[in-house]
Amino acid sequence: MELTIKKQKEYATFIKKMVTWLKQKVEFSNSKGISLGISGGIDSATLAKILYKYFPNNSHFYYIKTKDDPINESHINLLNLQLDNRIQIIDLTNEFELLKTKLKLQEKVTIANLKSRFIMATLYSQSQENKTLVLGTDNYDEYYLGYFTKYGDGGCDLLPFANIKKSDVYILANLFDVPNEIINKRPSADLIENQYDEEELGFSYIEFEKWLIDKNTVSKDINQKIINLHKTSEHKRKLIPRGPKIK
Repeated sequence: MELTIKKQKEYATFIKKMVTWLKQKVEFSNSKGISLGISGGIDSATLAKILYKYFPNNSHFYYIKTKDDPINESHINLLNLQLDNRIQIIDLTNEFELLKTKLKLQEKVTIANLKSRFIMATLYSQSQENKTLVLGTDNYDEYYLGYFTKYGDGGCDLLPFANIKKSDVYILANLFDVPNEIINKRPSADLIENQYDEEELGFSYIEFEKWLIDKNTVSKDINQKIINLHKTSEHKRKLIPRGPKIK
């Protein structure tokens, strides 16, 4: 997509602000850098390319493998070539299967959330060893809709993309030359077989972003779905509730 000069400047300004913000957060926390989990999706791939350019010496990239996924792994390998093979692959497929079996889990959603938390716990252990901050990859669409796992992919120190829309991420992905295979794939959390974001949500990210501008541009059904998702996921965006005080 061809960007106007004005739009190019807007995205350039955003990148500059985000990079400055990240550097300040790292400095103020006395951290030594940044850790990022790579999923094979567009959000983590785009953020990885930005970090590779602006934090070349203190970024750590990890792919926490929990299943055999040849297609997704081929996309990660393409990204890894662009990152000078900086992605560390940690294969915990057997360990996750053992945990799932030990807990005797049956529900797909429960298993998917456990996997997300298992991955994030692993990422945090690596981050703590390296004294870094963990970045999350949720964009504004996912954040507003609560489309993330509490204490899973939603568990992080910083959310650089939380104030930009999914469509913005696609533009940034093109600007930073993310592999086309990643840009063109259907958005998926990849926690369940044949799971796709927009099927699970019941509407597309484009429809959601139209709703943000004018709620009358989508059907009543989609309007209600968006309202319900935002309401029921409010607990994910708030601090943990605290009990009463002793006077």
